[in-house]
Amino acid sequence: MGDNLSNKKSGFSEHYEKKVVENWIGRSSINKVEEYLFSKYINNNKLKVIDAGTAAGIFSFYLEEKSGFKNITAFDIIDEMIVTAKAKAVQKQSTINFVQADASNLNNFDGGQFDYLIYLQQILSMVPKELLNKSLEEAYRIGSKDAVYIFSFLDWNSRWYNPIVSMVINLVRPITGRKIKKYYLPELLLGKSINKNFFSKEHHGILWVKKKHILKKLNACGFKVSAYYREEDLTKETGRAMYIICKKK
Repeated sequence: MGDNLSNKKSGFSEHYEKKVVENWIGRSSINKVEEYLFSKYINNNKLKVIDAGTAAGIFSFYLEEKSGFKNITAFDIIDEMIVTAKAKAVQKQSTINFVQADASNLNNFDGGQFDYLIYLQQILSMVPKELLNKSLEEAYRIGSKDAVYIFSFLDWNSRWYNPIVSMVINLVRPITGRKIKKYYLPELLLGKSINKNFFSKEHHGILWVKKKHILKKLNACGFKVSAYYREEDLTKETGRAMYIICKKK
């Protein structure tokens, strides 16, 4: 199969999915921001956790091993991620439940069952535009009445050149039969390599959001924002992510 063909489950091209796996599957430690957010907001190890877009399970294993959580479910849309995570779970004698699932369709989970919902690694920025609202609605549905949500998104304002990148890619999109999507940009780099498929029709666009837009969307889906952080608020270093802590209204 050629690199431009899509994986039916993930919706990514084979080339792009391969790069995503390469970039995330070997990650073995959490960063300072994630460590801070977990210590502040995910602190009752008797409650139920779901880890969305888990990759190879880095957050789930951290919470199990460092904080003693016993009831963790983790999902990813990419099969290879889940296969790897399950193999690690066997080695670690872990009780984490790793499953293949799509953030926009979590029908295999009952409503109201999770107390902590982790949507880090900007996984909702990878969801296609037409499925973002559904993904947020699904996250809302499976959370308990007092659930705590940790979302992260790519921050449009963290890169001065995003408007230029957007203008360039959206000049090409109509020519190749694609819709203009101002805030969905292909990656400039894949790992440490230049993305040679930047203009490719099959290449995946990643969502970069403005604070006011995403807060409005979260509010419309029934969330109440408890806290908002830019990456530099927590690290004193320039970053490209924003972190939003939510509860249900």
